[in-house]
Amino acid sequence: MISKFKDELILLLSILIIIPILTSINIFELLYAFSREYERYQVDELLIIVLAILVCLSVYSFKKTFDLKKTKNVLFNYSEKDMLTSLKNRNAFFKIPEENKKYLVLINIIDFTIFNKHLGFKKADQLLKKAAITLNKILEKEIGEELYRIYGDEFAFYCDCENIEKVLESIKNRFEKRLFGIEGYKFYIHLNLAYSSTSPKYLTSCEALLSTRKSIVKSIKEYSKDNEISCNNSLDMLNTIRISLENSQVIPVYQGIYDNNSNTTYKYETLARIKKDGKLISPYEFIDISKRFKLYHKITHRIIENAFDDFKDSQCEFSINLSYIDIVNENTCNFIFSMLKKNPQIAKRLTIEFLETENISDYDLLIEFTKKIKEYGTKVALDDFGAGYSNWNNIIKLKPNYIKIDGSIIQNLIGNDKNINFIKLIVEFSKMNEIKTIAEYVDSQELANLIKELKIDYSQGFLFAQPQERALIKL
Repeated sequence: MISKFKDELILLLSILIIIPILTSINIFELLYAFSREYERYQVDELLIIVLAILVCLSVYSFKKTFDLKKTKNVLFNYSEKDMLTSLKNRNAFFKIPEENKKYLVLINIIDFTIFNKHLGFKKADQLLKKAAITLNKILEKEIGEELYRIYGDEFAFYCDCENIEKVLESIKNRFEKRLFGIEGYKFYIHLNLAYSSTSPKYLTSCEALLSTRKSIVKSIKEYSKDNEISCNNSLDMLNTIRISLENSQVIPVYQGIYDNNSNTTYKYETLARIKKDGKLISPYEFIDISKRFKLYHKITHRIIENAFDDFKDSQCEFSINLSYIDIVNENTCNFIFSMLKKNPQIAKRLTIEFLETENISDYDLLIEFTKKIKEYGTKVALDDFGAGYSNWNNIIKLKPNYIKIDGSIIQNLIGNDKNINFIKLIVEFSKMNEIKTIAEYVDSQELANLIKELKIDYSQGFLFAQPQERALIKL
């Protein structure tokens, strides 16, 4: 209560102190000479009191004006400054005259909610602050621009760069190579970036920002699953993936594919695993999280490199799995073509198996990729046939060497006339188009016998072989 009226109390005390001081100063004897003798005491004493009050009021008024200006500056800074990161905020961003700016860039940290839920908001805020400071320094060094925090884990800036995509790729790569540590965890943070032309297409920075944000949302959906993943497990697994990639613990294992005619192992399918504490972690535990945090392509590259190395001194055939997001990724495609070109003999023994066929939206792109790899003598297989490919005409266009019949159909084959008839149709269609068939998830002799009766060419499953590391199999 007292602190609220601190300035007023100081004013009152100042008046009480200054009055006796002024009465003792000789300069006021000059004032006495201008007063009549009988009024001398009363008039001069009153004049001194009034003068003291005026002096104190002047000082008080000056201080209040100064404090008001200071408060105004503080409030102004608060209105345009983000308190967490010390960056300028969206209010400051929207005041930028964009007529002289060529592009607006919006940056989003991928799945930052996982850090919030696992670390708690306080620790996650510390991580966000570190990320913002690092990103701002990269921007200043790369293009001399300033980063603004727009909302949550979204940031934005304007730039006038000519080759915008190349610049953004450089910024993204530099940031994503930085290792951030907190609460005993160390991990890389990954970004989505989108840019928009701000003139003349967009009238205001608000409109440009909205359009750019829509681009980012679309990008996130392209690489994310809709199902909810436990945040604690996700962050632990993210840390495991990072450490495993750094320490060569992302490894291939191989499962034999059985020839139903010769009763021998025909070739091996390459499967990804993480080896931790002597145990193998299934891809079901880490593939989705690796896609969400843009580590999936690193896993793909590592598995391909190791598989080529494992089969370089063997004459056995083997297959490597690729998903649709591998095919649409330019870096991964270039890497694959480079490996095929450098290893022509291995390329002729390789089959590339397309996974998640139900997610393929651009068959023309897949057809073009298939043509290129076949130039090296590499074969093509389609996984989960009967589940994703409703348009059989696309199968004819792709001209695969193998189709793997969906495991859910194989597992429900015994005593199921509907599935048996469907298998017969697939086998007949395949033979007409010179395509070999493979049955997955064969786990019993009864099922194996039925598959052989249905004229399926190959079988794969735990009945014949379990996935094993290279050192445990004879090639």
